[in-house]
Amino acid sequence: MDSLVKPAPRDRRHAETPLVCPICGSALRNVYIRDLGGVTADITWQIHAGECAEHGWFQAETVSRPPREIFAVDRPFGVGRRIEIDGQELYSFPTVWMFESTRGARIRVDALDPQYWRPQRFLRRG
Repeated sequence: MDSLVKPAPRDRRHAETPLVCPICGSALRNVYIRDLGGVTADITWQIHAGECAEHGWFQAETVSRPPREIFAVDRPFGVGRRIEIDGQELYSFPTVWMFESTRGARIRVDALDPQYWRPQRFLRRG
């Protein structure tokens, strides 16, 4: 058992997630998905967390829609941590969904569609 996290009955280990490292774009290992239950009858609330071998732990929260941000954390479901990239301190990474949702788009989407979980910073790369 991983000493970092004591899995709750609602945690799924080694699950599949659209969450990737927001710095290098690599797939995450040691993935956990915590089901937080239904907020209402048709809204699912989850936290997805995973570890990049090079950049550490990240997590994102989804409430029936893709997450707006990916957060750097000290461990799964832990506290935020600071990352420095090119001399700039960052605590979170906006996703493509943040861009879509702030444009006023009120479209129904699959909350687990990887295109919306993609960090905005990757849009510049193509």
